[in-house]
Amino acid sequence: MKPDSQNSLAESDDMILDEASVASYLLDHPEFFASHEELLAKMIIPHRSGGAISLLERQVALLRRKNEESQDKIDNFIENARENDELFEKTRTVILDIVNTNSLIELSELISNKLNKDFDATASQLFFAGDPETDSPLQILPLEQTKKVLGKLFQRKRAYCGTLKPEQTELFFPDTPSINSAAIVPIHLQDAAKLKNSLPGIPIMLIASKKPQHFNSSLDTLFLDFIGEVLSAHIKGLLLR
Repeated sequence: MKPDSQNSLAESDDMILDEASVASYLLDHPEFFASHEELLAKMIIPHRSGGAISLLERQVALLRRKNEESQDKIDNFIENARENDELFEKTRTVILDIVNTNSLIELSELISNKLNKDFDATASQLFFAGDPETDSPLQILPLEQTKKVLGKLFQRKRAYCGTLKPEQTELFFPDTPSINSAAIVPIHLQDAAKLKNSLPGIPIMLIASKKPQHFNSSLDTLFLDFIGEVLSAHIKGLLLR
């Protein structure tokens, strides 16, 4: 018996279809492709023109390839949008937590715990490059050694993502030697001279991972730079209280 509806063609997952069944179904439902136009772009319908491929077939193949490429671009765009949306939400919550801290100690503790969790990091820390002899619970590193180890990265205006050199890992994460990628976020304070007496050092934030590609050089640093700017304004506000 021939099926009497479009859905009857696949009523059961166990149903076995052969070419005759499909052909019979399409004969009984000539309007099928009118309601399933997306299938036409995937079908291969030869255009007989002797032994050579006809111009029509070649045009159809070209259009199909372009359609597939366009679909891939759309899929990539949607995936990037989804990832950016997730990253924006993480950034938003981090920033809200940052502006609610009331001291540099509280801020440092937040960076160590919050960023590890939200950015799937192995270690994260807010450092201050200054005088390590200063009696402070903050993570203070020798200024000159930090400059030497970071080199040009010390003067960067934007975040850096990539691998760390052994001497950099040893300085920033001596207890976590298996770091394979990191994000270095410089924090530039405006009017830093006015804060000299209360500033324990030049602030630098690092987020590190054991995964080699977690913070790779092709990663967009827009959200990290934004966090750095918020940290700059908040640190200044804390010091001027």
